[in-house]
Amino acid sequence: MQAPAYQLHHLCIYERQPRDAMWNWLRWYHAIPAYYWEGYADMHHTGEGGVDYTFLACGGPFQMQLEAPPYQFEYERRWFAEHGSGINHICWIVPNALETVDHLQSAGATVAMPYEEFGGTYNGFVAIDTEGRWVEIMEYVGGFKTPDVEFRPVGHVGLQTLGVVQLCRDLNTQVDWYCEVLGQRIVHDARSDNEGVVYLADHTYGDRQCVSVLATPALDAEHALMDRHGPVISSVLYQAADVTQAYADAVAAGFEEISAPAQDDRIGSITGYLREPSGNIVQVRERFEFAA
Repeated sequence: MQAPAYQLHHLCIYERQPRDAMWNWLRWYHAIPAYYWEGYADMHHTGEGGVDYTFLACGGPFQMQLEAPPYQFEYERRWFAEHGSGINHICWIVPNALETVDHLQSAGATVAMPYEEFGGTYNGFVAIDTEGRWVEIMEYVGGFKTPDVEFRPVGHVGLQTLGVVQLCRDLNTQVDWYCEVLGQRIVHDARSDNEGVVYLADHTYGDRQCVSVLATPALDAEHALMDRHGPVISSVLYQAADVTQAYADAVAAGFEEISAPAQDDRIGSITGYLREPSGNIVQVRERFEFAA
């Protein structure tokens, strides 16, 4: 069958106290485009729990979703018991989620949460890629849609969400899998002997500048993540017109310094690394564009 059109949408962070955790992001130029709670009609409601989602955005089409316990399903609670607060999965939008179940399974993915229809909001399921990272597949139905934000940089530093970074054990194999199975294309390739970083983009890249980055660990913080969790979704990626000031503003907002902005030869840009208060890594790099 022809591969469905997978469109990068958002990153989900399991967060013990999202109402507290979001304030650091809000102090760092972010906004809340949408939030959903247990009383919201037609969202997740099971005997095990209800929904608590808060979406954050910063001047770009890629958003973050903070999700609070109690999680609805046992497989989610097992993950949280093992990993705690952290980045849990990446969500991709497709035209028909049910049609992608067999497509992903035939390509080596496994299903963590079977396909389900959630009222008049969305349909979807959760898969696990060939290295163990979670992949949510979702289609909107009816008139429901998480609101977009204006796709232009925010504040005097020109901050903008760009995408997400996933750490891989076998970089070459994972690049091939995401290109062949999810239809991604390479917009920047900095590999040598199966080490390095590769920027991937979906079919909307010309209109929506967001990327999914596959990489091998480079920082001590990234090696520590891999040692603890194995292949993992490691970082939220940003770009800024003024990286130095954006980095300083993040520290002032409560983020912890990991590595001050410096030249990253893998992508040919100045990049700084931070840790937000819940422990997730944040990368901020200078603004530049790959070929559409």
